[in-house]
Amino acid sequence: MDSKYKNFDHKQIDAVLHNRLRLAILAAAAHSDEVDFMSLKKSVKTTDGNLSIQLKKLEEVGFIIINRSVQSTRQQTNIALTNKGYTALMAYKQQLLQWLDV
Repeated sequence: MDSKYKNFDHKQIDAVLHNRLRLAILAAAAHSDEVDFMSLKKSVKTTDGNLSIQLKKLEEVGFIIINRSVQSTRQQTNIALTNKGYTALMAYKQQLLQWLDV
């Protein structure tokens, strides 16, 4: 096998991160300290239910923190990227850049 193909192991990509919506969520969250649920939903163009499911998955692996509070009788949900999430996002970016350096 030619050595130029040795570093294309698909297992180097984080399976949780390599999902269009979850990647968009992390990228959006990386642009601010915290993003509210409705702004995030509009930014990534998805439904409440789909966003909630993906946020739960990202929270389970420790990529985000979800802060819920009540603001004048309305529930407010804010999402923040963790250090682990930022590190995973940057590793993903670096891996893609390495693979696509043609």
